[in-house]
Amino acid sequence: MALLAEGILKLHWDQTVPVNVAHILKQMGVRLQLQNNLAYSALLSISSDNQARIVLNQQLPNVHQRYVVAHALAHVALHHLRPGREQPIHIGSDFRLDFSQHHTAEANDFALRLLMPEPALRFAVEDMQARNENEIASVFAVPPLFVKQRLSELGLALSRAPSRRRHGFTIDLDGVNH
Repeated sequence: MALLAEGILKLHWDQTVPVNVAHILKQMGVRLQLQNNLAYSALLSISSDNQARIVLNQQLPNVHQRYVVAHALAHVALHHLRPGREQPIHIGSDFRLDFSQHHTAEANDFALRLLMPEPALRFAVEDMQARNENEIASVFAVPPLFVKQRLSELGLALSRAPSRRRHGFTIDLDGVNH
């Protein structure tokens, strides 16, 4: 699964962040349609001739839309849905998912890899020295929760801002009698 997400990025990613998910969809031949009154976050369908279509609830905030589309694309790329079927996708405003469903966990992992490609995330942390999850979340247009998860997955740690020296006095505890 990780290799599949990386392969899609190699084929369709223009190396910019935030990753242009709509461009990747178009390149992969997946149709995207916005709808106002959708009861779900999205509705994914695969036609009998194997044409994938994502109907997206356009009332969702942009960050939420990006994740829902990446999540739906993951289901397409991982062949979780057979031709002639459709699947509603429910993703709450807090982005919590039911990870007891194997396909959901796979789609989440794929979506995070797609939205935060390892080379770009490493660059943000190691070269740009991002200081916190919110800063990275803003750059990648994802929730801070996803940044924390992806950093942990990759074993990356954010550098801490240098502590400010307090002017005035220093207490030398080595010279204190115990």
